[in-house]
Amino acid sequence: MSSKISRRTVLKGGAAVAATSLLAACQPQTVEKVVEKVVKETVIVEGTPQVVEKVVKETVVVEKVVEPTKASSGIAEVPRNRTWIAAGMGGEMVGGFTDVEMFNPYVTGISRGGIHHIGGEGLFVYNMIGGDYHNWQAEGHEYNADFTEATIKIRPGVKWSDGEAFDAEDVAFTLNMIKGKNELTYGMDIEKYCKSIEVVDPLTVKITFNTPSPRFIWDYLTYRGSLGLVFVAEHVWKDKDPLTFTNYDPAKGWPLGTGPYKLVATSVEQKVWDLRDTWWGAETGFRDMPKIERIIVLPSMSEITQAQMLMNNELEMAFSMTPTNMQLISSQNPKVVTFCDESPYGFIDWWPVYVGFNCSEPPFDDKDIRWAISYAIDRQQIVNLAFNGYSQVTSLPIPDYGGLEKYFDAAAPLLEEYNTLEQNQSKVDAIMTSKGYSKNADGFWADAAGKTFSFEIITYPQHPSLTPSVPIVTEQLRRAGFDATFLLPADFADRIYLGDAKIYMFGIGGAMNDPHATFYRFQQMNLKPTGERASIGFFRWDNKEFSDILDEMAKLPPDDPAVMPLWEQMLAIWLPELPIVPLIQTVIQVPMNTTYWSGWPSCHDPYTAGGYWLRDQLLMWSKLQPTQ
Repeated sequence: MSSKISRRTVLKGGAAVAATSLLAACQPQTVEKVVEKVVKETVIVEGTPQVVEKVVKETVVVEKVVEPTKASSGIAEVPRNRTWIAAGMGGEMVGGFTDVEMFNPYVTGISRGGIHHIGGEGLFVYNMIGGDYHNWQAEGHEYNADFTEATIKIRPGVKWSDGEAFDAEDVAFTLNMIKGKNELTYGMDIEKYCKSIEVVDPLTVKITFNTPSPRFIWDYLTYRGSLGLVFVAEHVWKDKDPLTFTNYDPAKGWPLGTGPYKLVATSVEQKVWDLRDTWWGAETGFRDMPKIERIIVLPSMSEITQAQMLMNNELEMAFSMTPTNMQLISSQNPKVVTFCDESPYGFIDWWPVYVGFNCSEPPFDDKDIRWAISYAIDRQQIVNLAFNGYSQVTSLPIPDYGGLEKYFDAAAPLLEEYNTLEQNQSKVDAIMTSKGYSKNADGFWADAAGKTFSFEIITYPQHPSLTPSVPIVTEQLRRAGFDATFLLPADFADRIYLGDAKIYMFGIGGAMNDPHATFYRFQQMNLKPTGERASIGFFRWDNKEFSDILDEMAKLPPDDPAVMPLWEQMLAIWLPELPIVPLIQTVIQVPMNTTYWSGWPSCHDPYTAGGYWLRDQLLMWSKLQPTQ
């Protein structure tokens, strides 16, 4: 086998979402019409000339009447230049929404289509790029001296979309409602940490913890990345079963939220949120009323489809693009920019990419086999081929943020011994030979009975970090002797969460200022057997000593000097076991269309990251200004 892997452009078709009614305002306008021509050109792939088809776009200036946006029959018309449209989310809901009438934010399978952060809001909001912390629905919080109690002060004047006050009763009710219900998001965690949640007065909540819990407000009550609890209205939910309640009844105005937008339409193709007439944030002077009158969220679709829609000004934002497609979009539509005008042109996401396993089942229950997989992978080659160099390798599954630098530094001695970045075929050969494998006539590892060491890597059908990486990783593993293939199924998440995927590629998030939130995902209490859905513990790695140390870390505030020795002890267990194989940081090159809206976040003004699927995006929607 040749040791060289060449760069290829692979266009993977996705389901195109109906783009009806996504055009601009109702008067004659001079617009740019993009005309596609298909031409043929010869390229060199693996040294062999091949003829391929290439789409070439020409821009023609025309004048035509463009109709107002009609997102769905029966709702008001909104001009295109007051509408904000996005596609792709975080790569989920490929080709269409499956949660059309499900707006229960605690059940599995709910999308990031708006219930948390367009209609909903958080008590606290953290900007993971700029590092600023916002008191939002709450004015603040305070722990007692030993972190066994926390008091939260609710901001006066916060209201639900039906006009009822948002208060301490709603906060206490929500936490008590999900507490101990393991099927619901955070239910198991609230049970573990919270002894009681009490209303002190209409604007004060007191939480008493089972053990010192200095990270609780940060871990569960702060919007950051895609994490953070959204609260529900007691007067709606008090007589409902939270395991089955859909929280959807348009006639009653459900779902309720405290955010500035209300749901007006939902279908397989889109979710439509319109600006409410009133919002507590504007009424109290906390924030200006957003200028965006309608937000339309489209599901995940192929990157090529999203690129074409951006070129045609049919989208304001899409999920992150690969560098090649981002450059293509900007060349065809200079109004589309990304987060930064210098390398790596995007922002470092909170979600590093890794190869994961079902560590409870053979062959990946063997740590030596997991290390053999790691030694087979050349991470820098992934960066060079999949991202044109606009990314970076990572030795640990935490983002390259300033607050985490000291943890990388403390890990350096252990990483010299357990080098997670090392590509070494000799070590692969030594491990596999020691396990009784030898290479067959095809060059693949096989056991004594002649059975080939074969596996299929599962990952996202459409993700800017994972989808371009998985063919390269697969080829590297094949060249190392593993009969590897990959699959991009629409039900990838179910396969991973249920443990059906024995090996997969995914990302891991949580850590932003200290590593506890990421490594909590390996906690023993999150372990589920294969076949039972695990929302965060899907590695199925079981280590009590590691979990006990993690619990001790959880009792200490992040700045306590005793945290670092615990971090080192934890890594001394985790690295030899290597339950996942860290690969690269995720760099998000999110396209932002300046045709209709200005004031976008950037590396020069990082007031938020700018990923519309993230919880803190009201920071962006409340700041964007119309250009017309």
